[in-house]
Amino acid sequence: MCGIAGLMTTNGQAPDAAALAAMLNALRHRGPDGEGHYQRNDVAMAQSRLAIIDLKTGDQPLLGPEGLALVANGEIYNYVELRQEIGEDKFSTHSDCEPPLMLYGKSRSHFTDRLRGMYAIALHDAVAGTLTLARDPFGIKPLYWTSTPKGAAFASEPQ
Repeated sequence: MCGIAGLMTTNGQAPDAAALAAMLNALRHRGPDGEGHYQRNDVAMAQSRLAIIDLKTGDQPLLGPEGLALVANGEIYNYVELRQEIGEDKFSTHSDCEPPLMLYGKSRSHFTDRLRGMYAIALHDAVAGTLTLARDPFGIKPLYWTSTPKGAAFASEPQ
């Protein structure tokens, strides 16, 4: 089990780094194998990692073409088939969470249509200025979010 968290401001300023650090600290028990941070423009994301697949190159955030960044908690069961369809040469890791990043690059809002598994994903598209949150259809992996006039926040746990 991993943990993800993030913030997006409405005023375009960088999110409070101390707030993101506190959110990640609250999730540290979900992923003792490492952590990653990402901040660009008005979005900041973090992940605490429990390494199961791709122990060497699967650290997050995963960065993709055209200013894409992804943090995820989950397992994509059909990642091998997706990697073969997309083309192995397009990937920089062996992570099961990299195919969603590539699928978003091709089909934007429909990127989860092909995913089979249990997942909670946050994907920042810096060029479009969007933050997309997605969860598996059965809600196996938790994803909590809230919004206020100052911005939005999400995390794997509500606290």
